[in-house]
Amino acid sequence: MSGSAPTWVDTHCHVYDERTPGGADGSIANALAHDVTKVIVIGTDADTTRLALDIAARHHNVWATVGLHPHDAKLGFDTIAPYVSGASPDDLRSKRIVAIGECGLDFYYDHSDRDVQRAVFAQQIALAKQLDLTLVIHTRNAWPDTF
Repeated sequence: MSGSAPTWVDTHCHVYDERTPGGADGSIANALAHDVTKVIVIGTDADTTRLALDIAARHHNVWATVGLHPHDAKLGFDTIAPYVSGASPDDLRSKRIVAIGECGLDFYYDHSDRDVQRAVFAQQIALAKQLDLTLVIHTRNAWPDTF
């Protein structure tokens, strides 16, 4: 790369947020205009996972994750499982799914019961192992419990 400008990979973004100027497509276009070459849109519940998959389907340089954030662990693992249930490696590639998460533990806000967070996190860890996918971890005030 001597002499060439660096390129960037955004490994964690939430461009589906309605407050994003220009929407998801505008954000992706803006990133590309500023040397971002790859983008990973993070799913945090069933709705944002669906949005992440939709965005990835529209852009050749965007991938998605399937996950349930600890704040939403109370919704249950079963809300996201259908996105990857029974998926083969080819299915995951065609859907542009590269990771499980954003998942983990958040003991600062406690929007979901801590035991529920632990259980849902464990399910997502097992799913990532089963599918041989990367795990995107969120942890806040829970470091010892996370690892």
